[in-house]
Amino acid sequence: MKKFVLFFVCVLLTVFDVKAEVSFDAGVSVEKEAENSAVAKDEALKDAYRQAFLNVAERLTTKENVEKLKELSDEQILLFITETNVVAEKSAGNSYMADLNIKIDGDLLKQYMLENEMIEVVSAPADILLIPTYADMEYRGNVLFEDGNVWRDLLLSKGHIKAGQLNFEVIENTPSNSAFLTADNVLNMSDEVYEKIKFMNNAKNIWIAHAVRAGLNNVVLVLKPYGGEEKRIVVNVQEGDPFENAIEEMVSYIVYAMQQKDVDNSSFKSKINAVYTYQKLKDWLDLQKELNSVPQIKKIETGVMENGKVRFGLEFSGTLEMLQNVLKEKGFALKFENGVYVIQ
Repeated sequence: MKKFVLFFVCVLLTVFDVKAEVSFDAGVSVEKEAENSAVAKDEALKDAYRQAFLNVAERLTTKENVEKLKELSDEQILLFITETNVVAEKSAGNSYMADLNIKIDGDLLKQYMLENEMIEVVSAPADILLIPTYADMEYRGNVLFEDGNVWRDLLLSKGHIKAGQLNFEVIENTPSNSAFLTADNVLNMSDEVYEKIKFMNNAKNIWIAHAVRAGLNNVVLVLKPYGGEEKRIVVNVQEGDPFENAIEEMVSYIVYAMQQKDVDNSSFKSKINAVYTYQKLKDWLDLQKELNSVPQIKKIETGVMENGKVRFGLEFSGTLEMLQNVLKEKGFALKFENGVYVIQ
């Protein structure tokens, strides 16, 4: 306990110098009985905070580390709670039940994990975190952290890469990264793996850079931001190392793509009309809360609600594809069906 209190005081002394951007939500349901409803509520909230804290931790680190976090006391876990929203609750006699949405301070959790060697110390946050995988057409299989990734080795040999306002960093071969990333799951990274990698590496944007050697003078690049469309570039040189040219092509394209993203985010706004089908009103309220937490969504206009359906207007910045990718991260799909947008 003493170690934790000292750590928390140190964090408080520095937290005001850094803008906290990472915060994670968890929806939980609790039910408790005690000698009266007030005591039941107090015990239920303790259970809810612990459940939410561990649910978030499971997204971000290994099962072994989650087991260590279970040893924290209720008072220690409370320090990580930043906000509690009551979706629905009911007290009766000696019982209390509720559906809650609880926010965890992700920055504080990361600091605690670093202090207790649950994740490795990472470099300063990079604008672009590169995950370089490599394959040779003459051999089978891709490599990432394994020996033989000449593409990653070359990128590392260049040291710090900076282009315009963007800083590029190559993902490090740490136990935490290698526990969740393989050469085969990178190009189709799941939401669960993405959350862990972004959190552990303090990354702002993740780009996969897959290079395939196709003979002595040719390299095929497959560049893909998380959740975005992939771009294929064929690099051909008459003499010299095609991988040197591949680095230039990669940096040039990513800088262009990020500039377009900034333009989309800052100056382009759209509005669509959407439909959401719900079983309980709580489902719609939960969706509203999730949508309001998305920075790209600027305004929600609720329209007609009848027969388990709600029609609403959605004003957002950027492109429709960007909105679909952000909603996908939240666990929702935005599809165009029979002339109308549907959120599922």
